[in-house]
Amino acid sequence: MNQEQTNKALSVLLIDDSDVDNFINKAIISKEKCVDSIIIKSSGMDALAYLNSVADNPDTHPDVIFLDIRMPRMNGFEFLDEYIKLPEELKKHPQIFILSSSLDPVDSENAEKYDFIKGHLSKPLAHHNLTELLLKEA
Repeated sequence: MNQEQTNKALSVLLIDDSDVDNFINKAIISKEKCVDSIIIKSSGMDALAYLNSVADNPDTHPDVIFLDIRMPRMNGFEFLDEYIKLPEELKKHPQIFILSSSLDPVDSENAEKYDFIKGHLSKPLAHHNLTELLLKEA
C-alpha cells in the first residue's frame, strides 16, 4: 500500500459463507481505527457481483479482501480464477488474504499459485496483528 492509501480510512471486503465467522471477524476488524467500512459477502459469486458493481468507482474499491477457501457453489480458488478476469483498475488496488480454518497443505499450495495473495491466515482474525496486516506495504 502506498502512503496515500495508508492515510485514508480502509475498506475491507469479507468473503465467507459462515455467518458466525463473519460476525466475529467484523467485530474484530471494526475495532481497527484505520478501517471505515466492512462489506460482507457470503459467497464468491456475491463478491464478484459486488466488485463488478463498483468497478467504475475507484473510491468504493476494497483495500483489503479476506477470502475463505471452503465455500459451497464457488470456493475461494474458483473466486480467484474469476477475480483474475476483472478489470485491471479494480484488481491493482486490494490486498488479498486467504482466511481459512483449513489445515490442508494442498490449500496452502494452491494459494501460492496466485502471486497477488498477500498471505494465508488461519481463522479467526483475532490470532493476527490486524493493524500490521491492514497497513502492510504492498
